[in-house]
Amino acid sequence: MSILFAAAYGAWKTSNNLSPDDTFNEIYTRYILIGSSHILSMAYQNDGRKDVPNHLDHKDARADWNPWYRGWKNLFNIRGVGTPWENPFLWPGIKYTWEAPKPTNTESVTISNKKEEDKPRTRHNLTTKGRWTGVGIRLIYIAINFVLLAAYYEFMTEDHLSQTFPSDYTREKEGILRRLFWSYVGNKPPATSVTFREIQIRAREAFDAIVGDYFLLSLYHDCCAVVFIIIGLDESWEWPPFFGVISQVWSIRRFWNMFWHRVIYRSFSSHASIISRALGIRQNSQLARYVNAFLVFGLSAVMHSLISAKFGNRCAWGRTMAYWTMQPVAFILEHVVQSVWHATLRRSVRRLLGNNGLLNVCERLVGYVWVVVWLLWEAPKRTFPLMSCEA
Repeated sequence: MSILFAAAYGAWKTSNNLSPDDTFNEIYTRYILIGSSHILSMAYQNDGRKDVPNHLDHKDARADWNPWYRGWKNLFNIRGVGTPWENPFLWPGIKYTWEAPKPTNTESVTISNKKEEDKPRTRHNLTTKGRWTGVGIRLIYIAINFVLLAAYYEFMTEDHLSQTFPSDYTREKEGILRRLFWSYVGNKPPATSVTFREIQIRAREAFDAIVGDYFLLSLYHDCCAVVFIIIGLDESWEWPPFFGVISQVWSIRRFWNMFWHRVIYRSFSSHASIISRALGIRQNSQLARYVNAFLVFGLSAVMHSLISAKFGNRCAWGRTMAYWTMQPVAFILEHVVQSVWHATLRRSVRRLLGNNGLLNVCERLVGYVWVVVWLLWEAPKRTFPLMSCEA
């Protein structure tokens, strides 16, 4: 452990000068923190069992595996692919990777007791591809992502979009609900009214926060997959997509649980559980669920602020941290609204429509609208405090 963390500290100290590309350096620095968090969580979850596989091991692990290879499958497997603690639905339509159909010539042992015909099927069938087919398909993905990312960077400039000014990023414009209320309901107009231009800038910030990372991180992810599949350390099914399917996002909880990358989820949840348990909160309760969610996003806020401060932003430890800690607020709002809806109106509306499928479609459409509204509301709370730091 001391060797690993000494290496992580050395990498942290030199990460901002690793390459001429600051974006790459920032992502690398982020990975240092996330990887260290993962290794720490693995250390205190290890109860010293000698059986192979144990409760942390890759499900394919065998006693004759090289210890270094076995360690690779754990320490550098942040999402837990192929382990008992794996994040669910990493492959679209498949809850766990060990349930997925595998190529017939795979060297993996059978890790599911399900019959072949009972195993889930998915249109995203890279789980069934062998080494070179999986590499070839990912090379196509890399080329597509590179073109889309280049087009995105070309388009998201003031040459193609309206020019912005420091006055667009003031503290007053971080919020919008109060100003909308006083503009259209109250009798006291706000000092700064809400304009269509402001909505456009909010939409741009929300779009940029998602799309840029989606293309760039997916590109890096597929490049790493190609390397480690070629050299034989991993198989194609062990590299599920970095992000989920956007059509599954009809709530903010699903945005974080089903779509966004979950590289911090397991380790940060382990740390959060230790803290909440120390506070005397009974785990598996509704209270623990929300307390742990706030703690996970709080740790995420600290991580992002550490990185932002390291790369020179003086306001990294300020209001921008609220962006992360407010995400569980959306979870609570969704839970309350859904509980009231199911307890009061849903049955009556279903009888009125006479079609449960139509009601499900309407519910999802409302969910999509809610997600868009939340993203428009929250986006400035992440970026404006950093962009107006000198103000």
